[in-house]
Amino acid sequence: MSHAGKPKGHIMSTQSTLILDGHLDLAYNALFHRRDLTQDVYTLREREDPRPLGPSHPDSLRERKRQESPAKGTATVSFSEMRRGHVGIMLSTIMSRVQMPTQTLDDGARTQLAAHAQGQAHLHYYKALERAGQLRFIRTVEDLDASVLDWSNPGSETSFGLILSMESADPILGPDQVGWWHDQGLRSVGLTHFGANTWGHGTGTQGGLYACAYPLLDALAETDIALDLTHAADLTFWQLLDYWQGPVHASHCMCRALVPGQRHLSDDMIKALIDRGAVIGIVFAEYMLNPEIDFDDSSTYPRTARRSMSAAIDHVDHICQLAGNCHHVAIGSDLDGGFGRELSPTDLNTIADLQRFLDLLARRGYSKTDIDAIAHGNLVRFFRQTWS
Repeated sequence: MSHAGKPKGHIMSTQSTLILDGHLDLAYNALFHRRDLTQDVYTLREREDPRPLGPSHPDSLRERKRQESPAKGTATVSFSEMRRGHVGIMLSTIMSRVQMPTQTLDDGARTQLAAHAQGQAHLHYYKALERAGQLRFIRTVEDLDASVLDWSNPGSETSFGLILSMESADPILGPDQVGWWHDQGLRSVGLTHFGANTWGHGTGTQGGLYACAYPLLDALAETDIALDLTHAADLTFWQLLDYWQGPVHASHCMCRALVPGQRHLSDDMIKALIDRGAVIGIVFAEYMLNPEIDFDDSSTYPRTARRSMSAAIDHVDHICQLAGNCHHVAIGSDLDGGFGRELSPTDLNTIADLQRFLDLLARRGYSKTDIDAIAHGNLVRFFRQTWS
């Protein structure tokens, strides 16, 4: 099946269920991948395809190198596809991390000052989108309720609702800057990302928080910013959960019991998050869905996806079984978050197909009430409680 062209049929109606996506990297895609998200996703694909244009064409993503590294591949997210799929509200990131000299990641900064500057660029991208009427920041319960109401019967010009998040807290230069970031709209922060950064150990490392992280946590606790425990090394996870008494969530994580790797949550972690009232976002990436892949061993990574969206429901089931209800799971798709169409589920062409995921939940036996909760209700409840 080819996924390059426009889909046939299954056009989302205004009666589609509102989706609140708990994790997108829109600014990263716009600034690092140079994607104009106001364009149709199929236009993005044509512009980025090196085959007709040649790899040296300025609109080709030279770092993508389709044959060598499909993980940064074909776009699945644009505003038109979000609108078509009723993805009306999202947590979208400021994603700028310090990259240690021993790391080979190509999108990090070498110093915290540089990470801060990159984070500022991401922030101002969202501000520019707000000025253009594409989105509006959600800072309060009133803002959130207004956006939910708008998307109960959206028009072609209805603005997307943005809950601003930060994936890796390197852009925050110190505790004294937390208040400024909060004033800009920041409402969720994950201290770490891949590797070790300014504040502690993240995915792929063994270790915990650095001493400097605790004053930062104290400053965050003076605000209504939620703490995201995604991308925390195991020791970091437990240190954060022990020290932090405020609201916690895991914006985009899967279950270690189903797919191996430190990147995922163990059952003990999931139970601890449930006990704290957290919501866990389900990711739509092959290396998060396939039990034959060990996230800690890149040699096991496939070149293309083999699993459909039904594999994600296995993780929904697992979390719901541990919780005894459907109150602690949501969507945190991470689509175009360092991978593309090639490693998205086999039955997902664009982000609009998240509506198909809701259909699959219904076929698996989930009620309309539970589907609404997973699609948006659980995260709406979480942030209402966080900001009240």
